[in-house]
Amino acid sequence: MPRGRIKTKSNAPYRIKDLTEITGISKEAVRFYITQGLLPPAVKTAHNMGWYSDRHVELLRFIQKLQTEQFLPLKAIRALLNGDQNLDFTDAQGRAFEDMRRKIAAENRDLTVSDDPARLAQELGLSRWEQKELRALGIAAGGTVSISDVEITRQWIAIRDAGLSLERGFSPANLGYLKDIVEIALRSELQLFADRIRELDSEEAAKVIDIVIPALNRIFALFHERRVESFLKELSLGRLAAATVTERRKPRAAATKQAPSAAAKAPKPRRKPAGVKAAPRASRNA
Repeated sequence: MPRGRIKTKSNAPYRIKDLTEITGISKEAVRFYITQGLLPPAVKTAHNMGWYSDRHVELLRFIQKLQTEQFLPLKAIRALLNGDQNLDFTDAQGRAFEDMRRKIAAENRDLTVSDDPARLAQELGLSRWEQKELRALGIAAGGTVSISDVEITRQWIAIRDAGLSLERGFSPANLGYLKDIVEIALRSELQLFADRIRELDSEEAAKVIDIVIPALNRIFALFHERRVESFLKELSLGRLAAATVTERRKPRAAATKQAPSAAAKAPKPRRKPAGVKAAPRASRNA
């Protein structure tokens, strides 16, 4: 993230009032973005007056777009901005990345399958709300539908039809956290390239596409599956322990309530039938 101070007032013609009028972002938000490292600090004059540049305007609009259109949190946006400034690729790496881009495109992931997203969405049974939120995630956002757009949409449909539906409060927007994770993960991966692979030829770039990226995808999926399994195991053990404690308490409580007293155990005397007279007692003198 560029933190360098703008040297002259001519390069920073805006006061914070002007900045808020241009971007529609409040003064408090601007100051907060500066403290969070999303914006460079203002230029301070002798009178301690802050001045802002076109770069501030550009960054504020970019941040606003990522928040409103991509639903990215500030943490992910900061990672993006920091990554853009901190990465320093060699010419060889740049050429290798271009080869990688062409190879990915050649695998038809970005091949257009429809120029009418609305018609395809109707065929897939998507509501207008789902279409809107999918577009916000970047699905068919350019007015055309690619193979990867269809695959992501079908995965959402599978999730929805499995029970996580709009009626239960789930929508495509809930998948936004996955985009956040991918953005942060990609920045980390690119940092590894910049730091550890100074020269990457075309053959090595092909191996990255054919082997490394699929391996990383699979490792990510396995880590996710293992963590879900671990969570479910912890949950199951916790419920089992709670049930065991409950079962141990039940017999003691039942014994206390149901144990008959000694008096209750003694047989009760029989009652004489009605109308039967008692036998006369024998005389002492008999």
